[in-house]
Amino acid sequence: DKASNIRVKFMNDPTQYPAKVVGVDAATDLAVIKIEGKTNFAALKIGNSDAVQVGDWALAIGSPLGFEATVTAGIISAKERNLPPDEQDHQLQHFLQTDAAINPGNSGGPLLDMRGEVIGINTAIASRSGGYQGIGFALPVNIAANVYNEIIKNGHVTRGSIGIRFTQSDTEQGRSLLKYEGLTDGVFVQTVNPGGPADKAGMQAGDIITKINGKPVHTGDDLVDTITATPVGQSVSLDVIREGKHSTMKVVVGDLAQIFPEQFGGAKQQQSSPEEPAEQVFGMDIQPMTASQRQSRGIKEEGGVLISAVEAGSFAYHTNLLQDDVLLSINRKPINSVADVKRIGATLKPGDAVEFRILRASGQGRNITWTPIYLAGMLPAK
Repeated sequence: DKASNIRVKFMNDPTQYPAKVVGVDAATDLAVIKIEGKTNFAALKIGNSDAVQVGDWALAIGSPLGFEATVTAGIISAKERNLPPDEQDHQLQHFLQTDAAINPGNSGGPLLDMRGEVIGINTAIASRSGGYQGIGFALPVNIAANVYNEIIKNGHVTRGSIGIRFTQSDTEQGRSLLKYEGLTDGVFVQTVNPGGPADKAGMQAGDIITKINGKPVHTGDDLVDTITATPVGQSVSLDVIREGKHSTMKVVVGDLAQIFPEQFGGAKQQQSSPEEPAEQVFGMDIQPMTASQRQSRGIKEEGGVLISAVEAGSFAYHTNLLQDDVLLSINRKPINSVADVKRIGATLKPGDAVEFRILRASGQGRNITWTPIYLAGMLPAK
């Protein structure tokens, strides 16, 4: 990424060959480079990742921890695997999962079938230690081949987008948000990019998309796969539920790289000590924010109270509310004070669905941004 020069080294060849970038695709973390000064390449044969079956044997090749040309074996553990919802950089990638040992240094190496054909590109691992724990992910080679062909043909990859972020409906949080509206399928819209295609069509955060072009939307993949494949400038029809009411929107698809240029084209901010005592509701400590606290945090949205602590095992904890989140509303009722939270909480009983709208910080230093997020859960018995 933004390298000033590229050198490529081959096995059993001490020469480092210069290369230039032909094109890059941030959405799949792939680049096409042209190597100069060498022509006698031995190319691997490209396989068909769509034909791979769970249980097939696989070989991973790479340089884990600096040990070059290391080969490990395993099986295909799963297909169409998505990384956790917070892994936004992998939103467009549906991985092959393998238990072939993959460690730091394997990324970019091939995943092969037993015929020696490439079926994937080693990409990531799931690990609590930072090393191999039996769960590795490879980008299917069919996706990589499509990216390569578009870059060679056009110099870049163009994908459609309507300018929203959403909660995956096959997660516990996604199911809770849908259940609050009495639904089991659909995509819950978390944020709408100002000035983007969805915003221009009238979509709002909190809407639920249930159909696209008349076809049911069960998961986020149903929505993303259709929209990214739609030519830029073409319209799609979306069925939307907003607070129990149905509507249909025509949305003109935009260019993903232009709508989300930072994503597709550390340390947390230090907070000052609380200035007022906190009160506990739903297993979280909440307190009002002063003007100076808002300014120091860079919060421009009005209203809300600060969550200063979350008790482990509490309702707030299991709903994924975090310390330093700003609580904006409960069940679509705005929160402007601690008293508002206590008043609304007093009207709820065990088993009720509770929806929270919060602001959550991301980034570091002066680049902190606050993103509105919806969360929901079922109030447990006391």
